[in-house]
Amino acid sequence: MSWGSILSASSESDWKRRILRVVLLGILLRLLMAFALVPQMQQMGDGPAYVRQVQQIFAGTLDHFYFPPGTALVTMPVFGMLGFSVTAEHLAGVLISIGFLLSTVYLARSMQLGGQATFLAALIAAIYPHVVLSSAQISSLPLTAVCLSMAVGAALRAVRARSSLHWCLTSLFCGLAVLTRPGTLLLAPLLLILGWSMIRHRPDHWRLTLVGAVIMGTIMGLMTLPVMLFHAGRGHGSVLATNSEWNLLLANNHHTPDYKTGHFGQRALADLDPEAEAYIRRFFDGETAEHATRQQREVMLDSARSYMARNPGRTAWRMTNRLRGFFGCDYTAARELQLVFGYSDAVFGLVMMAEGGLFLLVLYAWMIVLVGCNGSPLPGRWFHVALLTVIIAPHIAAFALAKYHLPLVPVMICASGTVGSWLLDPSTQRAEVFGKRRNVLVIMAIAVALVQAEHLYNLVILR
Repeated sequence: MSWGSILSASSESDWKRRILRVVLLGILLRLLMAFALVPQMQQMGDGPAYVRQVQQIFAGTLDHFYFPPGTALVTMPVFGMLGFSVTAEHLAGVLISIGFLLSTVYLARSMQLGGQATFLAALIAAIYPHVVLSSAQISSLPLTAVCLSMAVGAALRAVRARSSLHWCLTSLFCGLAVLTRPGTLLLAPLLLILGWSMIRHRPDHWRLTLVGAVIMGTIMGLMTLPVMLFHAGRGHGSVLATNSEWNLLLANNHHTPDYKTGHFGQRALADLDPEAEAYIRRFFDGETAEHATRQQREVMLDSARSYMARNPGRTAWRMTNRLRGFFGCDYTAARELQLVFGYSDAVFGLVMMAEGGLFLLVLYAWMIVLVGCNGSPLPGRWFHVALLTVIIAPHIAAFALAKYHLPLVPVMICASGTVGSWLLDPSTQRAEVFGKRRNVLVIMAIAVALVQAEHLYNLVILR
């Protein structure tokens, strides 16, 4: 079967079968990656901390959640059934990775993209290199992407069907998103605004919006308040996690690199230069901030705020750097594989080209949707911008890495599906449409290229 026949017009049932095959392909790729190609690979990044949190929960020794609890809570059933082993860790990572694929398809169908566009979105999500290469890893980012996709998709269905059940589903995933990455708190009110904008012409639009708000507030409160009370009862404050102050300090001190402001967070203290190490060790005992007391966390917060107030120009410059770096291409999966298996920089470059290349394609497709070259798959381009703001806002002032764009990637993938379907449609007046926006598209391409050049330069300098 040729690509032309695969992508040609077909019945809805045929598209569903093709989407199912692509989903099965994506699942197979993830299983092969985790259990055939890297079967003994240890957890990287924050993965060991999440496993340790689950161990402490089962042992009854957990005093606080340094990292937000969502990721540990989601992976608990796997460890509860299989115990703690590399195989169990990989299975937990694979299930989250499969969730990324399935939730992207759910989002595409909720957007009513059509069979061809949904198929293209499913295909991209199935082979998306960063997620496939990281299948064995336990991370909060793909889980947050799952939550965001499911929440947006369920909200769209809730509004169209006036369904309280779908509002409950929206609330459940908004709550899990907050438990996984608390910075996503603004997602819930944004979805309420989205719902209101879709039904504002109805005479009962305020009542329907209020119903959604009550359901969302109740469910999210039931999910998050127990964690806050748990921490408050142990003297840590009414928080969902205890790492926020450390993240802010990482990004706002004299030793922080102006561009790669997450530099400290990726290094052991002993690997920093002596002056920076001495500065960091002033704030807590031990090798990490995980066991910092509430008083020590308050000192971190005060120090970061003081630095920002005394250095407004440099702080603003770092914020713009984080904004540009947010759109940097993916590379962390390739780097982690290099660290574990020791392959050469040349091999790393090839793997990174695959990992980062597809992100650049979906990024540019999403930008094409933003400038209106084809119909937006969401009710208004404003929602794309607002959703981007919700995801990026917590990282403008604090610890930031390029991979933090992952929660937004499913939306970009859905946009890519619509752009691809639009380009494949023989009735599309591509030359006319692109001609009208040629200057904007060229400027966008140049901007993306400059951001990537800066990103890769700093990646090499501060690897």
